[in-house]
Formats: sequence, structure tokens, C-alpha cells
Amino acid sequence: MNSARTNWLRALVLFGVALAGTHAAAQTAGRVLLAAGEVSVLRAGTEIALATGAEIMTGDIVRTGEASSAQLRFTDAGIVAMRAKSRFHVADYRFTGADDGVSGATFALLEGGLRTLTGLIGRGRQDRYRMATPLASVGIRGTTYALVYCQKDCEDDEGGIAADGAYGLVFEGRVAVANAGGEREFGPEEAFFVADASTPAQALATRPRFLRDRLEARARREERREQIEARQQAIMERREQVAKATAVLDARLGNVAVAGAGSAPIVVADLRDSSGNIALFGVGLGAGVAFSTVNAPYTVVDGGKGTVIQLDAERGFVDRFSFNDGAQAGDRQTAPVLDSGRIEGDGGAIWGRWGPGAVVSAGGFTGAPSTGVHFFFGALTPESLFGVVPAAATAVRYEYAGGPRPTDERGNAGQFLAGSFIVNFLQRSISGTVSYSVDAVTYSLPVPNGTALNVGRGFIGFNVVGERAGSWSCACNNTGGILERYSVSGLFLGSRAQGIGVSFGTEDNRLGRTAGVGIFRCVSRGCR
Repeated sequence: MNSARTNWLRALVLFGVALAGTHAAAQTAGRVLLAAGEVSVLRAGTEIALATGAEIMTGDIVRTGEASSAQLRFTDAGIVAMRAKSRFHVADYRFTGADDGVSGATFALLEGGLRTLTGLIGRGRQDRYRMATPLASVGIRGTTYALVYCQKDCEDDEGGIAADGAYGLVFEGRVAVANAGGEREFGPEEAFFVADASTPAQALATRPRFLRDRLEARARREERREQIEARQQAIMERREQVAKATAVLDARLGNVAVAGAGSAPIVVADLRDSSGNIALFGVGLGAGVAFSTVNAPYTVVDGGKGTVIQLDAERGFVDRFSFNDGAQAGDRQTAPVLDSGRIEGDGGAIWGRWGPGAVVSAGGFTGAPSTGVHFFFGALTPESLFGVVPAAATAVRYEYAGGPRPTDERGNAGQFLAGSFIVNFLQRSISGTVSYSVDAVTYSLPVPNGTALNVGRGFIGFNVVGERAGSWSCACNNTGGILERYSVSGLFLGSRAQGIGVSFGTEDNRLGRTAGVGIFRCVSRGCR
């Protein structure tokens, strides 16, 4: 062991001892989201095995063994994913519930590698966060990055042993890498290398493959192979589907069932009706999706011109979508369809959610959203309905009838709690609330009184985006507050607006992200 590294470790140990004397009791810093294989913690001189759900305390040194991994979630919503044969020190951690100048996090990678998504600490006050290694410290500018400390145990791209040192790769945001040699910043998709404690970080022209965990790389190769096979199969099936649909249309058989109205599956081809709507053999199709990314919650409903929705003809699931002339698009690829269901009859719908592996593109984001992708589809309400609305239709009530379970960014599935809407067809306005819970947190998303109904582009719908609005509460510690951002969108279904399909989602630095969809049915006396 060289003297520089020996001195660094000695200083870090003394620092930890000093911190232990500062706090009467170690603060709970977070919990273990996942412990796979041999995972343990060195706490107060004693090594303890860790399991999923175990607490992580200030001062802990977490260790992973051979072919093992661990994911840690901190109370500020930060995530650290440790790879095999790694040691990670929670040197100092304090979180008051806000980035207030008191909260702070000092971590250290002692051995191995990790990938981290920074939480609330450091997003507003960047000096409150630090990740140390024996060769340099990493400051953040709001980011996701990977860090590996090689000690003759990293294989380079040629099959040899990579040079010793600290390697990093930035996925989002920026990092500042500093040591006695100076400080350098690196941005998205930039890789860097620190040779020793006196040499500044250097940019790498290529990304070393060991910056991705070997088990992860193997899984990704297998996933890519399966995706290629799935795409080839999908192309063949799609050709058969279009040929079948064209033959049926040529034979003038326009009696395929709409959204659960009968036993026949819904078949959609790349055909449009005279109004430009995606043709369900002459019937306009409407749909909605919900997912949340690091950029924002996306709750999109669409129908009519500029909309492409491709369905699995055998099972009636959404396979692909393109809304608003391609502004939002998604591909299920090989992802499973979960929580699927339907409501029969005019104004009914089919729903479900795509599990891990589905890819979406929206607002500059392209990737697999951690919330999954929730969807619904059904027959649109004609826009001409508003031309014959009676004056009495001023307080039509809709109540929740079904949908997939809402999910958060960790894949937890929750439950819909309550929700209803009041529609004033005469004034073309809507109001209501969506309420649901995921992982002990309850969310309430209001649609304010007087929210306008929009008519155009082939459907009747609405959209609400709330900034510093809505509310949340947690049964875990009896706390609550205002959501940073939420979105609720909807459109009317059925020949007489008997249903409303609604998509909803949230994005909050402290709570993370959620998404879901639901179908609401008219319950007023004399429903249209």
C-alpha cells in the first residue's frame, strides 16, 4: 500500500472517529433497497450482515463481496448502487428534510465501484455534497454518475489490466473532480481518469467497459439479443396484421368491436377515416399514457390527427404509440403488460401498464422510465356532441371505475383511493380530484374548478399542470407537504361521453416520481 493511500485512509478513519464524538447517536441515513449476495456493514467496529430493508447509519462502511451488489436509498431520495467487491463509507450525513445549509452528505468510495443518483442534498447548495476517493473528491452539479477505483483489478478493453486510478462516467448533469493537482468539470457522457492524488483528472476519449458492472453488461447483451429477435417477430406479425386489416376493409366488414363492447379483439392498422382519425374501421380511437422521468411527469391524452396507436391484435394491448405528431412516442418492445383490464360497453376502455424494458421519447428524454408506462384506450366521444348539449347538463358526475395500480420510480405498485369529476357541459369546464397511494405516501392531485374542456384535434379533453401545488402525506412519519410538480390529463370516451380516461403523474425531488391512469364513468341520473 503506497504512503499517500495509507495517509488518506488514516485521515478518513480519524475523521469518522471525530464525527462519532460529535453526535450523541448516529443518524439514520437511509435503507437498503436491495442486498444481493454477500452484503455487510462495519458499524462501531462490528461487522453485521445486511438484508433488504436494513437501516444505514451515519459512519457505516458498507461492503459487498464477490458476485454481490447492493442498492442504498438515502432519506433525501439519493441512490447509491454498489457493484461487487466494493466498500462505501457514509462518512457524514445529516438531512433535515430540506436543502437548508444544515443538511449535508460526505461519502467515500474506499474500494470497487458504484453508480449514484444524487438526492435533495446538494441540488440547491452544491457545496453540501462530496464523494471522496483516495485520489480525488467529486463534487456535483445535480447529477447521475458512475465511479470505479481500480487497484490492479479492472480489465481494460483489450483484456489486460487497466492502469490503477479512479475512473468516472457522467450520465446526467455535471461533476467537478478535484485533488492537489487541480479541478476539472465533466458533463454528460464524458468519462475521466485520475492517476494519483497529485495529478488532475484527465478526459478519456473512450468509455472503459468496466465502468459498467460485468453482470449488468451481460444482462444488457442478453436483453439486446432478445430485443432484436422480438423486433423481427413484430415486423412479421405487423405485416400479417396490416394484410388482414386491408382485406377486411376491402370486403367492407366494418363491425369490429370497440374497446370492450363485444368479444372480438380490437384491430388497428395504419389506416385513417375521413376525418383523419386513426381508423378503428371507421371509429375514432382515443388513448392516454402516463409515465414520469427525471425531466417531468408526462400525462398525455390524444386522438385524431397526428396520433398513431398500434395494438396487439390478439390481446388488445397497446404495443406502440405516437402522440402530437411524434412529440411523445413509446415502444413496448419486450416489456410485459401488467395490471391489464377493461370496462365493457359504450364509453368503456382497456388499460394496463408496460413493465421494465419499455422505451419512450418525450421532452428531450429517451429511455426506459422507472415508473413504467401506464396506458388506456377506447372509442372517442364525437366533437359534435357539444353542439347538442342541453342546458341541464351542468353538473354531470363521474366516479372512478378501474385502472392499473399506480407506481413509483422504484417499481412499487400502490392503489387508487378516491376520485371524481364534475363536468359542466354548458360552460365546457371540469373539476375534480385524483387520490392514490404508493409505498406509504398518499398523493392528492386537484383539477381546479373551471378547468376548460378543449375541443379540437379530434377529441374532447383537458390538461392540468400544477407547480408547487397538490399535496402529499406519508404514514411513515406523519409528515406531508406540497408537491413540486404534477400533471392530470383526460379525454372523453363513448358516443355520449359516458366515460373519461384520465392519466396522472408527479415529480418531486424528495418523494421521487409516480404515474398512473384510470377510467371514470358517469354516475349522474340521466347520464348522457
